[in-house]
Amino acid sequence: MMTRSLFDLARKMTPEKASREFRDFSGAHAYAAARRLMDETFAGYPDVDHSFVREFQTAGFSARVFELALYAALREHGKELDRTHPAPDFLVGGDTPVAIEATTTNPPQGETAEDVDIATAVRRRIPDDMEAAEAEFTMQIGKALRRKLEHRDAKGHAYWEKPHVDGIPFVLAVQSFHSPSSLIHTVSSLATYLYGIRDVATRDSHGSLVLNSQVVTEHRHKEKTIPSGLFAQPEAEHLAAVIFTNSATVSKFARMGTERGYGPQDVAIARVGLMYDPDPNASLAVPFGYVVGDYGPEEHETFSEGFHVLHNPWARTPVATGALDGFTEHRLQPNGRLLTTFRQPDYFVSRTWILQGQGGGNPLPAARRRVQQYLAGPAGSR
Repeated sequence: MMTRSLFDLARKMTPEKASREFRDFSGAHAYAAARRLMDETFAGYPDVDHSFVREFQTAGFSARVFELALYAALREHGKELDRTHPAPDFLVGGDTPVAIEATTTNPPQGETAEDVDIATAVRRRIPDDMEAAEAEFTMQIGKALRRKLEHRDAKGHAYWEKPHVDGIPFVLAVQSFHSPSSLIHTVSSLATYLYGIRDVATRDSHGSLVLNSQVVTEHRHKEKTIPSGLFAQPEAEHLAAVIFTNSATVSKFARMGTERGYGPQDVAIARVGLMYDPDPNASLAVPFGYVVGDYGPEEHETFSEGFHVLHNPWARTPVATGALDGFTEHRLQPNGRLLTTFRQPDYFVSRTWILQGQGGGNPLPAARRRVQQYLAGPAGSR
């Protein structure tokens, strides 16, 4: 059997037709580990309509990376995947089946990433106006989800009406790529939109943290508004859950590939960011930082790390308990609060630094210094 590679140009494809992201990524020495792990993952991926490679090499680069990571995350937990049908993207078999369709938010039509090199494409930028950026994120996520809910095939069937999906919970998986800063947004912003509530933090007379639920009726960005609480709206009654991540990127493949020893010796990777604080009185996330490989195999990153499942309490056909147990799960409780079940470290947002040694030298000391500087700086003083 011929070995497939995502980096062999598709039939009738020329380097000039490939996207800037793909060209930069496929030729970068620093991403050798990511490329090897991607090819290793893709070797078992059933490409039903034979379009994956072409889309990966052109305008669908980020979306296909997301889809590949989602596939790997499901397989990581032993899920049986049926990809004999073009849609939805994944049909999880077994005693607790789930049908999953993947989608992304994308740049406005006519805008491309051609002027952005790969280093910029994977870097987490901080928006100048965080409130406006979050409003845009909600608007874009809402548009992407509604587009899938409204989609009908040539026979007029919605995804959940297809014969092979009948009676199976339907789930949408989404990641945001509509702007260079879109990956900075966390699951909490999406939860507010889906459930129509947000947590408001206060302190009682003893200084203990108190969280109360506040109803949100709409979301506004510039001149546009959309209603909040998608899960409670009639058009979402067939939507059992939404899977979300902000970390299914080339950086994840680079980190995990490096853990496996796939990368060159003159490349080191550091990861820094913010993670969940288990202290019940904590109102801020905790900074973290590490150099990839400075720990044992038992602490290796997983594909499912960073994936969240937000369950729809009003769904006609809900996701069964245990169907997606490898992911962090969120369920709305009768008191209006979200119950979150963690099974692994919950990193809210992170930045990956890739360092290359000068003249083939060892970059690990420099990577460790950068992590120490990050933790000693403003982020570490939270």
